[in-house]
Order: sequence, then structure tokens, then C-alpha cells
Amino acid sequence: MPPTLPNGNAFNAEAGGDYSPVAERRALVIAARQPAFVELLEQSGFDVDVRTRPLDGDPVEPPDVAVVFRGRLIGSGQAAKLARQGIVVVEILTVEPPGASSARWIRLSNRIGKADLVQVVQAAADAGGAA
Repeated sequence: MPPTLPNGNAFNAEAGGDYSPVAERRALVIAARQPAFVELLEQSGFDVDVRTRPLDGDPVEPPDVAVVFRGRLIGSGQAAKLARQGIVVVEILTVEPPGASSARWIRLSNRIGKADLVQVVQAAADAGGAA
């Protein structure tokens, strides 16, 4: 006889299936120099594609999330281009964000700590998969 819940209904546990590991998430990082951040992303389970120059039409496998560190080399067009392609973008700016973030394009100041940024990227990747 199966165990019962407080309301009297029987609790039926389904038989476990084959083990299926969680799919690895992919992150595209566009940044001139961010090796410590990339290492943190990899340690948190991301497969990271690092680009140290603007994409300029280079083909990329669609990531779960893109992280764009703006600076002298990486301009504003990179984040906008990726967002138009339907990719969730986390854009890191050298100044206070000039506009509001959205669910698919998050704008942050570079004053955010790298560990906190990893948390934001994980949430953005999760949200992007649900959208």
C-alpha cells in the first residue's frame, strides 16, 4: 500500500528513469580582456566562446547568453546586434547604464563584482531558455 498524504490521497512515486545530465549552457563573451570572469563562468558550468574583437559578421553558434564588455575596442553595436538576433545579452558598460534594462538585454556598470556578474549571467541564461 503506498504512503498517504495528510489529505488522505495516495502518494505515488513514479519509477526513476535513465540518468540524463543537465545540458551545458553556452555563453558568448565579447571582451578585450576578461580571463578571470571567463574562468568563473567555466567553473559554474558554462561552455564559453571568447571573442576578443568585435564580431563583424563572424559566424557564432547561438549561445544561451552573450556577455558584452563595452570599451574602446568593443562598441555599442555588438550588444544591439546580438539582441536583434534574439540572443539574451548582458552588457557591461564603463559608465552608469544610460537606459533601462529589459528581460532580454541587461545593462550593468562595470563596478559589479565578477562573482555577482556570474549570478546575473546564470539567471539571464535561464530566463532566455524559458522565453
